[in-house]
Amino acid sequence: ALRWFKRHQSPDGRWDVDGYQANCADGGRCEPGSENTGMAGDIACTGYALMCFLSHGYDQRMPSRYRDTVRKGVDWLIANQNADGLWGERNYEHAIATLAAADAYGISNDPRLREPVTRAVKIILDRQATETAGGYGLGWDYVQPNPARNDASVSGWNVMALKSAMAAGIDVGNGMAGAKNWLLKSWIAANPNHAKLDPYKDTTSFPYTWDAVTGKVEIGAPGADSHDMAAVGALCAVFLGHKKGDIMLETLCNHIERYQQPKAWPVNTYYLYYDSLALAQCDGERFKRWNSTTRDILVKAQRTEETCFDGSWDFTGTKFHGHQTGRLLSTAYCCLALEASYHYAGATAQREGKEKPKREW
Repeated sequence: ALRWFKRHQSPDGRWDVDGYQANCADGGRCEPGSENTGMAGDIACTGYALMCFLSHGYDQRMPSRYRDTVRKGVDWLIANQNADGLWGERNYEHAIATLAAADAYGISNDPRLREPVTRAVKIILDRQATETAGGYGLGWDYVQPNPARNDASVSGWNVMALKSAMAAGIDVGNGMAGAKNWLLKSWIAANPNHAKLDPYKDTTSFPYTWDAVTGKVEIGAPGADSHDMAAVGALCAVFLGHKKGDIMLETLCNHIERYQQPKAWPVNTYYLYYDSLALAQCDGERFKRWNSTTRDILVKAQRTEETCFDGSWDFTGTKFHGHQTGRLLSTAYCCLALEASYHYAGATAQREGKEKPKREW
């Protein structure tokens, strides 16, 4: 997958959602992305691709076969950040770019990145919603702070961005405390009988959106192809301080194992990424069970041939974002899912003087 990303990087350093196939060189040219997402898509997919390298321990400074690839991607992100610190327009692509830039800074200690990441974090904090009464922080909507619409998918990326920024030594203010307030209150709103549940047997759901004003939630049915945000909730719970045995964390992980374990390709690649990362972070035994199936599904589904498709994953039938955006995103999600067990180890290993991960997909 990393070789595929290297081959399909644009000369200017980005990964172009609907133009990456212009870089095909090995016969059997890849197809265009299925959506023209414009600059927002290129920012997000450049962030995703960089995370695939960074999660494996490859950065823009240490000598490696991918140093120039990562450097070009990082340079493109820096060059395309607005003066106020915003990447793109929405809190979605901005958070993904911030996450990638923070990981790159955390690994490399590249001084060029400290100010861009600091400014990007300020945007995240400025756009975080607050409760109308009390002023406590909440989650995020797509653009402006909106306590009436706390979006779990958007909020999840912003929590991860703040987590990586913290790990890199960037001040994130009260952002994580506010996010913890959003996490708990939205989960309670979706699961009013939570106190009666057995954390080791029962399941809970996490809402796609939560209105902090009315208490209303929008939630996908268990196993639905979209808006079932249990994995986002579980991952955020880990990053926001919930420990093994916690009723929220355990019941959300139960939900993942019961309703979202893939059995065959094609899969929902968005769920796959979040599910794998959440289980890897919260429970080693759960992740072993999960990974014993998903790893084989992904390895068998990866394209292995002497064409430009080699190393990628098809997006047809994959559901949700991977299907909508094309081969760049389906390949990124699958690669990141395979890297889930050492994502955060890889993103901090060099900074802490540890040996980087050896596996490559």
